[in-house]
Amino acid sequence: MLFNIVQLRYSLSPTLIEPTQIISAYTAETSSSANINGTPWIQGAGGSLGGSLGYSYSDSPTVTYQPVSGIQFSVNILRPISPQTLLPLISSGLPVDTLLQMTMQSIGPASNTTSTIAGTEGKEASIRFTYLLRALRKLQAGNALSIRSIAPTAATKTQPAQPERTFILLPHSSSPEIIELQGQVRQALQLPAGCEQAEVIYGRTVDHPGQVAMVTRSMLSIWEDVASTMEVPQKMVDKGVTAPSVVRGPNEPQPAIIIHCSPTRPSNEQAYTSVEYEGSWYWIAKDDLASKLAFSMLQFIHAIAETASVKGAMVTIPSR
Repeated sequence: MLFNIVQLRYSLSPTLIEPTQIISAYTAETSSSANINGTPWIQGAGGSLGGSLGYSYSDSPTVTYQPVSGIQFSVNILRPISPQTLLPLISSGLPVDTLLQMTMQSIGPASNTTSTIAGTEGKEASIRFTYLLRALRKLQAGNALSIRSIAPTAATKTQPAQPERTFILLPHSSSPEIIELQGQVRQALQLPAGCEQAEVIYGRTVDHPGQVAMVTRSMLSIWEDVASTMEVPQKMVDKGVTAPSVVRGPNEPQPAIIIHCSPTRPSNEQAYTSVEYEGSWYWIAKDDLASKLAFSMLQFIHAIAETASVKGAMVTIPSR
C-alpha cells in the first residue's frame, strides 16, 4: 500500500494484485548407510565398522496471484466507498476524526480538503469541517456518539425491497458539556434541535429534515490525498518529476499519515514500514502512533471496499 501511495505521487498508476491460491509443497528424505572393512569380529584380523545417517528437508510453495483490473479495479478502487460501509467502523472504536478526514469529501455543508498530486492549487477544508471533526471526536470519547445500521430486506408481495440504512445517534446525556457539543454538531449538520438520530445518505443535499448528506472518497482519492503531503526529494521537484508537497493551513486538519523521505534506508528502530523508489526511501516512523493507526485504518478501509471479484488472468510464481 505504501508503494502504491509513492507511485501515485510520481503520477504512476497503482499496481494491485491479490493472492488467490497458495500451495505448499515440501519433501523430506532420510538415508542411512553402513560399511565394514576387513573382519573386525575376528580378534587380531584387523578391520573397522562404520555408518552414517542423513536427513534433508525442502519447502517450495507455489503462490498464484491475480491482477486487479477491469470491473474489479473500477468498483474497488475508483468508485466512492458508501457511507453505510464506512461508518460502522466508528462503532469498533476507530477514531472518528481520522476516519472521516481520510474518507469524506463533504459532510452536509462542511467540505474537506481537496489536495492534488499534480501541483495545481487545491481547496482548503472549511472551518466548519475542521470543527465538526473535533466535536465528533469529543463525543466519541464521551460515549455520546454511536452508529446504528439496519440490514437490507428483500422484496415481498406487500413491501418493496429496502436498502441498508445507517443512522448517526446522538443519545440523550446529563452532561452539560456533552449537551452543548451535541447541539453544536446538530447545528453544523443542519439537523433539527433535539434530534437524537439522523439517517445518513450519499450526496450533497438531503431529501428531508433529519438526514445527513455525505460525499465519500474512492480508495484512489484517499491514496492521492495521503500522497500529496508526503516528503519528496527537492531534486525530484526541481527536475519536474513530481510536484512540491502540499502544506496544510493552520485551520485545516493536518495530514493523517506523515510519510518521511531519506536518501538512506531507515533502521528497524526508526521505521514502522518503508519502501525504496528511485534511489530514495519512504517510510512511516515507528514512534508516530497517529500515522501508524491511520495507515492501519487504510488497510481496513481497503479490505471492506473490495466489493467486486472478477476472475481474470493469473500469475503463478514458484517460491523457494
